[in-house]
Amino acid sequence: MAIILLGVASCKTDDVEEGSSEIPTEPVLIPDAAFGEYMVYNGTPGVYEQIEDNTVKYYLNPIEVASVSELLLSKTGSNIETLEQAGLVTADVKIADVSGLEYFIGLQHLVLTSNDVQELDVSKLIALEQLEINFNLIGQLDLSGNPDLTMLRYRASGNAGDEQLLSELDLSSNIQLRHLFLPDHNFETIDLSSNLQIDEMLDMSSNPGPDGDPETGDIVVPAAIYNQLEEGTRLGVVSDAQVEPTVILSAEPSAFSENEGTATLTATLNTAVSQDVTISLSFAGTATRDTDYTVENTTLVIPAGEVSISTEITAVQDTDEEGNETIEIATSDIQNAIPDNERSLVLTIEDDDQSVPLVLNEILYDPSNNDLDGDANGDGQYAQNEDEFIELYNNSSEPLDASGFRVYDTDALKSDTPRHIVPEGTVIPAHGVLLIFGGGTPVGDFGGTLVQTSSTGDLNFNNAADMLTIQDASGKVIINFDIEPLSGNPNESYTRNPDINGDFARHSSVNDLLFSPGTKVDGTPFN
Repeated sequence: MAIILLGVASCKTDDVEEGSSEIPTEPVLIPDAAFGEYMVYNGTPGVYEQIEDNTVKYYLNPIEVASVSELLLSKTGSNIETLEQAGLVTADVKIADVSGLEYFIGLQHLVLTSNDVQELDVSKLIALEQLEINFNLIGQLDLSGNPDLTMLRYRASGNAGDEQLLSELDLSSNIQLRHLFLPDHNFETIDLSSNLQIDEMLDMSSNPGPDGDPETGDIVVPAAIYNQLEEGTRLGVVSDAQVEPTVILSAEPSAFSENEGTATLTATLNTAVSQDVTISLSFAGTATRDTDYTVENTTLVIPAGEVSISTEITAVQDTDEEGNETIEIATSDIQNAIPDNERSLVLTIEDDDQSVPLVLNEILYDPSNNDLDGDANGDGQYAQNEDEFIELYNNSSEPLDASGFRVYDTDALKSDTPRHIVPEGTVIPAHGVLLIFGGGTPVGDFGGTLVQTSSTGDLNFNNAADMLTIQDASGKVIINFDIEPLSGNPNESYTRNPDINGDFARHSSVNDLLFSPGTKVDGTPFN
């Protein structure tokens, strides 16, 4: 079977005036060699290479490239294979910087599929009609300067962090849009009231939607769009004519410290309504309002035309060793909408007066899938379930007997089947660490810490919507860690910075390491 690599087609456009005062006459350096070499390979008019000091550099002629109508620069596996066969030095290097693209002012079709672009400015591409940027890392997109756009395809990359996903997009200037494909982003809502021409494709699947669950397709769109699409071409959406205004409660984080920790409680409508929506809240659970926590507002009002309102819940510090306590939140009365009875909201106040001085210092629930970059247990091979780990620090001057301690993820806690039971005789030294991997055969010193592998062969952490729970031998919860606020496929660990007492941060934001199992964040031993 022949492998077809999409190339570059060029044409003159009537509305591009060569020699315009806005177009430089001098050659422009292309800083990204992968971008430049690909265009040279494709024979893009006005793009050329030049040897300078034994180094290949790439340039473009702004006047010539202004007439190019199509750039197809996909780096899918099959295209990379073709580029390798053609001998391109940057065949398997993803394009990250598209500086110079702004001079392609006559461009009508742009494909950048499967690259590592984080910033994309298409404001100068006023003739753009089709934009395909699947599997990139672009967290913000401005299409206000592209009134002729008819197609937008942007499936989020599995390697993208939260900041590299779209959560909002203004399409009010793109009234010619007919094809919109935005799976796997962070959209809760999207305004398509100006885009009633969409009749080819509308895919918002695997977005959280108003209920926060990417598995449910509940992003509300105008009936005029919904009705003119075939069933298989409208995904992740519902018609506003079929939706009853529903209030959905959510909170972030779902677990917070007794030491004046806070959670933001949000009431969200699945669709905007023309009247104010008033929501009265009720509170239950093992925690007592105004004793264990306070609520900024117990009645919330979503103004007409808006879709959400938030309030703060703040824990009240005490010195009682009472264990973690729960807050159960529901709606007691709603005006001009109905409650979402399928979801219950339970928050956890983490007791900081616990007698077990165990601290979760680092957690890796999403190892890098770039081969040995993800080999946290050091056994020479990457395995998602085996390289996950938790690093538990004994924050006391006395040894801690951890025999019988149990480790759960959300599913395991529901079924009371621990992912790991700490073996009898396990004693964590004073200011020492217990390191638990998902599996494999850990190889290395790991700072001289105690090293174990999950007794079930899998810690089974999800990259989102999961909770780590650790109980002592009596069943008392001593650690809860909510993965949801730190989700988004980080491909690295989250570590406290500074160690032991600091807030959790992505490891690469502290130094150039992706993880540091058994050691401090800088790789040095704890003691």
